[in-house]
Amino acid sequence: MKIGDKDFFLFWNQSKAVTTSNQAKQVLRELMTIADMPLELSGEVDQTRQLINHFSDDLAPDHSFWSELAEVVQLAFPREDMAEDTLLAHQVHQFRYVISAYQAQWVREHFPEKTDWLSLLAYLKGKRERRFWRRQFDFDLMESARLHNKAPKRAILGFELPVNFKILMAFHTEFILDSKGRFANEIDPQGQTHNGIINGASFNYANHNDKRHYELDVAAIKRHDPLFRKHILANQGNAFRAPLWIKRRRHVDWERSYFNKKGHYANQGRSSYKMVKGLIQRFRKELRKHS
Repeated sequence: MKIGDKDFFLFWNQSKAVTTSNQAKQVLRELMTIADMPLELSGEVDQTRQLINHFSDDLAPDHSFWSELAEVVQLAFPREDMAEDTLLAHQVHQFRYVISAYQAQWVREHFPEKTDWLSLLAYLKGKRERRFWRRQFDFDLMESARLHNKAPKRAILGFELPVNFKILMAFHTEFILDSKGRFANEIDPQGQTHNGIINGASFNYANHNDKRHYELDVAAIKRHDPLFRKHILANQGNAFRAPLWIKRRRHVDWERSYFNKKGHYANQGRSSYKMVKGLIQRFRKELRKHS
């Protein structure tokens, strides 16, 4: 049985209609068994490939299963229960990285191109982007990528990470694309990158960027993130940190603002925010050519 195949959906359709937290947790335990989810992600390519092989090729990034999975997780972990020190919470949190790695690889394999950038353009061709006048849309470029543009606290001579922007589908599915045209993922069957480990994508269990997003997708990071990622982010005391959402120039931390064109995260007179915005505009322009 693979996640997404016929046998799996016989199990899933019988199991997903749960009504209590304990019932939902039992479904997730069974899912972790089917996924052969380890106690800890290592980041090694062999492990990543084995984990991705537990998914069916038919499970597209916009499949309804992903929203159904999120609903079960929401029921299983009320409030900040995802951050509790339990094996299930640990596995379910790290499963977010497995899902994102699978979804990126799905796009690569179903829409083979020279770069991930071109593959994603091909996948999104004909799909509707979120716009203020649309009630229904297929993907969203409007959510902030601030947390996916970390940099070391103290600049490292000769070391520079690419600019990253975010693409969401139903808020759950998340792609991070960098300015070099590659998917950024914490684990990757094609091999890890520093940018992927530091700034990569992770499937969201919440429905919106709200309190539940913090409870399900943010609060658990400190306790449950993979050890290899914690090690890289700590960077021997020169930790990688995201720019701050500060718009007031007189603020004490303006130097580390996402919007400061001369600050720590700026490059050649452009703020991190402006660089991300420019990358999104470039992607939109190319998408229009493909459509």
